[in-house]
Amino acid sequence: MIDAKEALQRLVDGNKRFVNNASIHPNRSQETKDSLVSKQTPFAVVLSCSDSRVPLEIIFDAGLGDIFVIRTAGHVLSQEVMGSIEYAVVHLGVKLIMILGHDNCGAVHSAVETYKSKTLDTISPNLKSILMEIYPAIEKVNENLEEDDFHKEAIRQNVEYQAKDLLVKDAYISKKVDSGEIMVVKANYNLKTSEVEIF
Repeated sequence: MIDAKEALQRLVDGNKRFVNNASIHPNRSQETKDSLVSKQTPFAVVLSCSDSRVPLEIIFDAGLGDIFVIRTAGHVLSQEVMGSIEYAVVHLGVKLIMILGHDNCGAVHSAVETYKSKTLDTISPNLKSILMEIYPAIEKVNENLEEDDFHKEAIRQNVEYQAKDLLVKDAYISKKVDSGEIMVVKANYNLKTSEVEIF
């Protein structure tokens, strides 16, 4: 299994190819399919938003078996999400965890709207459970910012918060990070340029 730095470089290089319309579409052959029937060895686990405009294997020019993907609206954490991340680390040997946000995130926009209008209690319990996980990030944003800037900063703060919250809530992952066995990185996907910015 490759180390965290090499895994990150593979993601960065793949994204550069995608940005430059030079994707090589790796690991999609029949041979690869056959090799993955009995086992998988992804080199990274990425928690991202469920947004249809952010298909991870495409934006990182990756293939079958390359990325252990976890997606939720607003890339928020739950016990199931943390368990899935732990599974990738414990059972698959993954050394790199990426928390990936993106521009114009609908989940963050909805959270901002309900937060400012104080209408959280008017939505369903399921949606409420997602938006409440984004509220701590919104609380870190300067309330005097213009609307567009407020939303952009809320999106960035949500990536920061979810990454930090993972280390607060998940003692196993936190211990692995502290010992240098694995790495957690924060990033954002630009819908217009297709570039992934590593924080």
